Amino acid sequence: MPTTIIATPVTDPGFQRRIAKQLTFWWRDRGVTPEHVVTRFAVERGDQVYLGPYPLSMRDERPFAFAQCVVSHHRGPDFRAACAAEIRRVLSPEIPPDRVFVVVQPTDPADHLTPHDLRRAETGTTNDTGTTNDTATTDKDGTR
Repeated sequence: MPTTIIATPVTDPGFQRRIAKQLTFWWRDRGVTPEHVVTRFAVERGDQVYLGPYPLSMRDERPFAFAQCVVSHHRGPDFRAACAAEIRRVLSPEIPPDRVFVVVQPTDPADHLTPHDLRRAETGTTNDTGTTNDTATTDKDGTR
């Protein structure tokens, strides 16, 4: 379940929908079920971000984005670089490429828990190996 969080001062719903749609299509083309792609937006103002001791808005008033994408640890460095480049690409033209900061974090898919997984863990519905008896579809990269 690849998850991308984009913090930006751009709050236009049309922008957000376009970004979520383009990222979903990119992941779908790489074998991930569209319903398993999570894109989330957070409002981040320039006076809340500092480069050294100076607010980002003090240096430049153009829009910016800080993106964090969590992907399966099975995805290699070339894939992670391509993911970062795609995030940067889809954020334009609203956000200039030189104002996009991206981190791609690999994680074990077993550590990415859905509400269904958590509910099962709370009720103790696990199999003999201590993992949940989940019948959810797994994507090609081992994520849900």
